[in-house]
Amino acid sequence: MKINPGSHILTILLGLPLFAAAATPPVIAVTSQPIAVPEVIGMAEQASPDLKAALDREKQAEETVGIIKSFYYPTVDAEAIDSWGFAASNSGLGIQGLMGSPFRSGAAGGLVSKLALVDIGRIYNVRAAHQLSEAAREDTKIVQFRIDQAALQILLEAARFQAQQKAAHEVGMATDEVAREVDRFVRTGQRSVVERLLVQDQTADAAMTEAGFQQRALVGVQRLQLITGSPLTNRALPDTTLLTESDLGLVLPPAAQSPLLTRAAAEAAAAHIAVSAVSAQNYPKVTAMASVGDMSKSRVVEKQDYSGGVGIDLPLFEGGGISDQIHRAEAIASEQDQSLMGVQLQLSDLNAHYDEIINASRVQLEYLQKELEVAQRAFQLGKERYNAFQGTLVDVRESIRNLGRVRAEIIDIKTDFLLAVGSKALLNGGQIMKTR
Repeated sequence: MKINPGSHILTILLGLPLFAAAATPPVIAVTSQPIAVPEVIGMAEQASPDLKAALDREKQAEETVGIIKSFYYPTVDAEAIDSWGFAASNSGLGIQGLMGSPFRSGAAGGLVSKLALVDIGRIYNVRAAHQLSEAAREDTKIVQFRIDQAALQILLEAARFQAQQKAAHEVGMATDEVAREVDRFVRTGQRSVVERLLVQDQTADAAMTEAGFQQRALVGVQRLQLITGSPLTNRALPDTTLLTESDLGLVLPPAAQSPLLTRAAAEAAAAHIAVSAVSAQNYPKVTAMASVGDMSKSRVVEKQDYSGGVGIDLPLFEGGGISDQIHRAEAIASEQDQSLMGVQLQLSDLNAHYDEIINASRVQLEYLQKELEVAQRAFQLGKERYNAFQGTLVDVRESIRNLGRVRAEIIDIKTDFLLAVGSKALLNGGQIMKTR
């Protein structure tokens, strides 16, 4: 039997009779609708410095691609030189083309352009940069996922404690009602004074429980204010027993994948491309250079106003350095492959863990729904029998404890269910549609 753990459970909870006219003390002053999950997520993302830093890292990776691509284009430099003394002794100035010619004499100036015609390593470097840029984008999604999950957990935990406070308050009111009846019987000598003491102890215990949950709810609100960067003035926490899966605002694209997996895959691809890039150092490089300009005069040869040439560079021996770099790159690629497999195993384990919570929660909520009805009937019957001198105070006290236990379990399990549903969706590439 499938149930909707949101609306169906709450139909029963809302059907419980109030034990007194007093209202539950609110955790936050309420003058508006309860704050929605998507709204909290949106505020948390806007307030997060970690997400802003991740976006900056993503921008850096994108610009790195542009920097490496620029090597495909020719360079053009304006150069000028003047020298005196011993001829052709100014190579340390880095002047090239006509201006750097040893046949130049006197002042010279012009333009120099260089272009790499063949450099296979740069092709692989661009491909690797693209993969690292993709990894940076996925890293931003991972930071966003962690912020969303943290905000969701803080919100649901605070709402859990407030719901538990309310449940404890209603248990206390039920105990107060019984305590008044016991006190009346004790004053008339119909019941033992011990029963008055026992029910007073139970009343104090309910008050202690309520106060404890109220403090935890207040701390939860403080944490929520920190992560959202907002005082949340006059905003109420949602009632977890009223929330449904649709209230989470989850959207799971058809081709969604966990950013943990896509980042690991991009890093592994970049590592394998890096192996090819390092190996390309063994291939020849072809470079062209041309220059135009003018010089005061020339020596030995006739003066000309242009020069050009194409050169080839083929490494033959470099002491084994390139081989060692290739082996290191291969080891890095192997490491990234193992990391990718580790992420796949981690995701499978996390998904199995969330499925365990989700499936178990559905079953537990179905049984607790029936328990709640029985617990309510047991309390009413126990109270009636006690007032008619047909039952004992033990029956009433135990029925109150059982009713409080069932309601507390419903709150805890429903909260865990919603948190597992939201966390699993976010883990696998889903998003929460922000309202702000």
